[in-house]
Amino acid sequence: MERVGITLEREGEALENLLFKLMETKLLLDADEARFLPRATREVERARNRARELDLLRAATVSQTSSYRTLRELASSASGPWPAILRDHHDVLSRLVDEIEVVAHHNSRAARVGLEALTREPVAVGAAPGPGGSGVGGIGRPVRDAELDRLARGAALEAVLGTAARLRMPDLIDFLR
Repeated sequence: MERVGITLEREGEALENLLFKLMETKLLLDADEARFLPRATREVERARNRARELDLLRAATVSQTSSYRTLRELASSASGPWPAILRDHHDVLSRLVDEIEVVAHHNSRAARVGLEALTREPVAVGAAPGPGGSGVGGIGRPVRDAELDRLARGAALEAVLGTAARLRMPDLIDFLR
């Protein structure tokens, strides 16, 4: 049972890190800081992969220890201090999964709103005026740069949507039933 407890603790830490990375992404979306979204989504992907690895490790560890399919079944059959410890793990993991789903949903919604706003923005023709109206020097930027910024923003928002779509954890959810 100790191996199961250690594995559940490590899985909880990985989920906590995933939640943290999702919260960072949420803050970037809320602050309209698209330039850091690609980095944030890469970090979310790494955290998701680590959580998935620990999900597989937990499944293997539990299957070696018992024939029970859910954490509640495992807790109800355990002896000594393990029922309470396993119930605590259940509570922590369930809370983290719920929070991850909520933040991922918020991020998806914010990314969709951002993409919709991009499609409504008029495409500029010519150059943004700079000092003296030249549109290429000084403070103003050529439209080409504005269009590249727009494309990069769209790609970053699409990456947020893709990352959120890959956050499903059906095996863990089944284990927590």
